[in-house]
Amino acid sequence: MKIVKYKHICIFSPILILLGETVYLSLQYYTPPSFRQPFKMRQEAEDTLRIAYIGDSWAYWHKDHECQIARLLEDTLHRPVKVHSYGICGRTSREIYENMFENSNFKEFLTKRRYEYCYVSAGINDTHKKMSIPYYQQSISHIIELMLTNNVHPMIQEIPDYDIKMIDDKQKFYKKFVRRLYMYFHDMPIDCKQLFRDALDDLIYEKGYQDHVSIIRYKAWNNDYLNDLNHLYWHDHLHLKENGYAKLDSAIAKGILTTYWRNNELPKESGACHHK
Repeated sequence: MKIVKYKHICIFSPILILLGETVYLSLQYYTPPSFRQPFKMRQEAEDTLRIAYIGDSWAYWHKDHECQIARLLEDTLHRPVKVHSYGICGRTSREIYENMFENSNFKEFLTKRRYEYCYVSAGINDTHKKMSIPYYQQSISHIIELMLTNNVHPMIQEIPDYDIKMIDDKQKFYKKFVRRLYMYFHDMPIDCKQLFRDALDDLIYEKGYQDHVSIIRYKAWNNDYLNDLNHLYWHDHLHLKENGYAKLDSAIAKGILTTYWRNNELPKESGACHHK
């Protein structure tokens, strides 16, 4: 009998260890980020107005549309404008924040130029992967603090519309199982986009960011997702086509102009659109 028991222990021990490690790593993955001491970004004033566009895949694919938003602003400001995009596909808000410090290319992108505005696309993957509300709020708060410390005006993208149910259906069984567990613990529905939008508003109010941070509302450029789906989005119902970026950039430009005229009296002489 003892031999049989020992065999059972030998068989199940590796399984229990593996299960324990899986649970531990999963908990670590879903843990909100710790605050990091902000690094210094360039501060030298220049005639060219520079805008950083950072975050997830929406920022990554924006690299092909940088001159578009620059034209929108130059026509009004009569000042040279450059937009620089850096995104990492599939990253959550915490991963974006941590990559600012750990990814040398990302950190160089942020430190080698003097930005006046930074548009942040973060949180879409949080809703898809069912991260917690504190996870999202803490990550966004840390990103905002990094920007404000460096006199950069943050422009946070409100969670846009996308077909979250369709994407959830395509997930592998293991990922879907883990996400169902966290949905249960966090009392979160599959379509949790509005919860994260409300959480962003709560964060801005609680931290007193109202006069220092802009939110780009999703309805400012995509008021009717179902009707606009084929016109603005790719077949994955998540990523934007050229028409989608055109509407989004128009909303970003309006947000920038609102804060720009609040802080500046008169535009400077005109410049030309400069792509990277």
